[in-house]
Amino acid sequence: MRTHITFFILISLVGSLISSAQASGTDKKEILSAKLAVIAIGPRPPRRFGSTDGVKDEEGGEANSASSLLPPKPGEIPPRRLHFDIKEKKEGDAKDDDKKSKKELKSINVTFNNPSHFIEVPPGRSLKLMRKDDSELSNYISISPLDPGSMTVVLLRPTGKGGKCWVPEPMQFKINLLGDQLANKRLAIINLSRKPVKTVFHKEKKLIPSGGFVSYESIEGLELHRIAAAYGPEDKIIYNTALRLNKSKRLLFYVLYDSNPNTNDGRTVGLFRTSVDPEEEKRNAQKEIDAKQEE
Repeated sequence: MRTHITFFILISLVGSLISSAQASGTDKKEILSAKLAVIAIGPRPPRRFGSTDGVKDEEGGEANSASSLLPPKPGEIPPRRLHFDIKEKKEGDAKDDDKKSKKELKSINVTFNNPSHFIEVPPGRSLKLMRKDDSELSNYISISPLDPGSMTVVLLRPTGKGGKCWVPEPMQFKINLLGDQLANKRLAIINLSRKPVKTVFHKEKKLIPSGGFVSYESIEGLELHRIAAAYGPEDKIIYNTALRLNKSKRLLFYVLYDSNPNTNDGRTVGLFRTSVDPEEEKRNAQKEIDAKQEE
């Protein structure tokens, strides 16, 4: 009888250990961070020259008085960085219910018509990104929950006008570089401008509407892939070139946006280009998963 009881207890303990291990593995998957980069795409402000004494930059700091190039006026460019809270810190020696909570802020750089680096952010919840004006934080944009292990680029487009184009909440275009939408793709074209744009990929012609998105795989056996784009009744050329897309696993991004013709060679549609390697990022993400599961 004692033998049966001992055996039953051992079986129960083993079952509990297995359940705990499975729950632990599930928890690690759930807490796997997402990666995020924010890139603002919009018209370049005009260059101004003069005395910079007493002139403040967009975050309230003093401009470089040694330079005669004036900084952009607040609202002409997006905030250089945004802030969000990642968790609440417990303080004090009392019980958990009695401890004081304190928000911990983290910053993310916002590049303007330039590539950006990814940072780790909490997955599974909305991110409220705040801007800082004269040391005061205010809500700017909210990003919908990101999947654990995802790698997301958020492109921002201004919604205001003139010198205040970046003051209101900008529109955003979100794309997961590791998602099925871009699997095996080598070129992606995103039209953030308000104009429909005619594009050519090799012999394939398409009209990309405002807010439209197309992506292409490389053509097997084709050394050079011809790409071109134009807009308006006069078919004003945005780009017309040839690319080697089958020599690399990198994904090339072409982003079209509303530009200032005075700062963009007379064109009202501008072009931003960057590239990433989704396959490499998948491998890095898998390494991170494996490392967390081994802990």
